[in-house]
Amino acid sequence: MNSRVVARDWFGRDSVSINQELPTELSKISEGADYDLDYLLSHHTLYNIYAHFTNQSEKLKRLMLGSNAQSLANVSMISQLGASSHDISNVCPLCYAEDIERIGVGYWRLNHQFYGVKACAKHGCELVAQRVDSRHYTLPSLPSNHRVEKASTMQVMFAVFVEDFIAQSKEFDATKTDGLKSYPLAFKRGRQLDMKSLLHFLDAIERGLGLPRTINEGHLRRLILIPSQPIHPFKATLLRFGLSFLSKGLRNYPKREYRGVSERQALRCVSMLHQFKFSMREISRRVGVSMSYVKQTAKRLKLPVDERRKFITADMERNIIDMAINGQCRESIASKFEISVGAVEQIIQSVPNLTSWRQYLRMLEKRNQARSVLVALIQRHPNYSRTQLRKLAQKEYKFLYTYDKTWLFKNLPKPQKRVYHGYKQWIERDKSLLVKLKDLVRNWLLQQRTVPSLSDLDRAFKHEGWFTKSLHKMPLCWRYYRRVSKRFSNLQEKNHVRERCKKHN
Repeated sequence: MNSRVVARDWFGRDSVSINQELPTELSKISEGADYDLDYLLSHHTLYNIYAHFTNQSEKLKRLMLGSNAQSLANVSMISQLGASSHDISNVCPLCYAEDIERIGVGYWRLNHQFYGVKACAKHGCELVAQRVDSRHYTLPSLPSNHRVEKASTMQVMFAVFVEDFIAQSKEFDATKTDGLKSYPLAFKRGRQLDMKSLLHFLDAIERGLGLPRTINEGHLRRLILIPSQPIHPFKATLLRFGLSFLSKGLRNYPKREYRGVSERQALRCVSMLHQFKFSMREISRRVGVSMSYVKQTAKRLKLPVDERRKFITADMERNIIDMAINGQCRESIASKFEISVGAVEQIIQSVPNLTSWRQYLRMLEKRNQARSVLVALIQRHPNYSRTQLRKLAQKEYKFLYTYDKTWLFKNLPKPQKRVYHGYKQWIERDKSLLVKLKDLVRNWLLQQRTVPSLSDLDRAFKHEGWFTKSLHKMPLCWRYYRRVSKRFSNLQEKNHVRERCKKHN
């Protein structure tokens, strides 16, 4: 039966697009098939699992019951996936054979249509992908001798997980992350999420499933930190599938072995103690040993351990403040007065707004350095454009663009007019496609006895719009196609004239 006739009888329109996962017109299907609406939603669609990952479940339900599906992709978060699979349906060859033997006809299984599922959970074989038209309501068809391919272990495990997930979707709570804290391998020491390792782990799973990368750090943080925010069900399913591989329980961290003090540390400690420039705490910090070790070493060398290495007088503090105001670094100040950097930092912080002033001076210093670098580049390359200069000094350019934009645009060369070089690519494309076009037209004439249309050429070369929209940019292909079409039309006209003459005679 014609699909238009079926659509007119069931929906009152000539053409209706029906998606297997989230179909529309369910209210009319319920009336015609005598099935309850809730039963259709629960058992013949993936509404339950999609509704849990969108904050507009009622709106999604109204769209599926009605006939207006313009916002269905956005409400259900299908558009967020970034991979189009609505024109592909999967069928298991063994399930298909069982259906043929049992009821005489094969049909699509809903679990096989979920994105990422490439294996049958029941038979462990690869699914056969078939291109379908959502406006033509057809059943799968496979030859009886179709070869059955065994699926990988990862694909079978994911198919089983998705099947169980869909079956439990009625009682599922999307706001819970399956007790993420009970998986200690997902955390670093200190209970911080190990996002890098989790992403690497999920990328490995996606490669094992034969899928392109679809989940990034933003998606992962949203799933964990804001589980109620809308997201495509595949991304949430992938995270839970990955967590199923991780063991629960306490994470045992290996104890660090005490290695003692190395010979180099001991020699450096003795040297700094003999200099009488640093406090014991500063020596401990710089050498990387304990305070008790520094004291033991000082006693062994018969050096005083209780006296301070340096007293800071009022004159010293005043000079330190003056040097800090002039913008000198803390290390040079501490070296001049033979005190620790920490003591200098304490004096600087005791003066109101001195820290902010020093930050401002550091900003001016970085600005002047960036300016000098950019001016030197402009003098060295006077004919370079702004883009070329930016590529040579990205760090300095970015700093000036953020904090000194007026000076930057005043000293940069004038912006150049954009030059279009796309025609060169079209010339190369025209030459390379001409040979392929001749072979394709020749085979098309031999097999189908007609000249292919421009749309047929686009589909054949898998370049949408090159022939239907941009043929004028490829003059060689355009002239050849026009010449062949004209010759073929003239030949057809001559044949029609001959046939008419034969009829009259």
